[in-house]
Amino acid sequence: MIEVNDIDQMLSLFGVEYEVVEAGDIVYKVPMFGIQIVFSPSGLPPKSTQSGKGWRVVGISSTSNFEEKKAEIMWELMRSGYMHYLRTEYSNTFKQMINFHNWDRKIIERRLELYGDDPKYNYLRDTNQWALKQSASYILSIDPGFFDFLLD
Repeated sequence: MIEVNDIDQMLSLFGVEYEVVEAGDIVYKVPMFGIQIVFSPSGLPPKSTQSGKGWRVVGISSTSNFEEKKAEIMWELMRSGYMHYLRTEYSNTFKQMINFHNWDRKIIERRLELYGDDPKYNYLRDTNQWALKQSASYILSIDPGFFDFLLD
């Protein structure tokens, strides 16, 4: 079960500035990354909001799985440049995530999942398959921005 405080704590831990708007559902706006988290405390699916146009929107109800929604928010943040932000503004946090919390592998596997067999991603797919066989430290030593972005 997810509560409002869980979302506040999650966003605080991610180190992003956000604002909260209440209008039936509770909307957490993260302007820097263009993300809205729409929380429905009733347990029903959140209603989509008009203010979501042009934003990445993650819907959460009180009955959602916390870990799944946390991961979904993280992926949306990454698609908006969050890892680059972390690497340049909070390098120790970035290094911890990549080297000790297995995000290097998670990012690579997510990229490969997104690329599929689409030929327009041949080079990127090959690069990420190569990266699966390397240590994160080595990858960062030759390409510090390797983990910065996740394509749409």
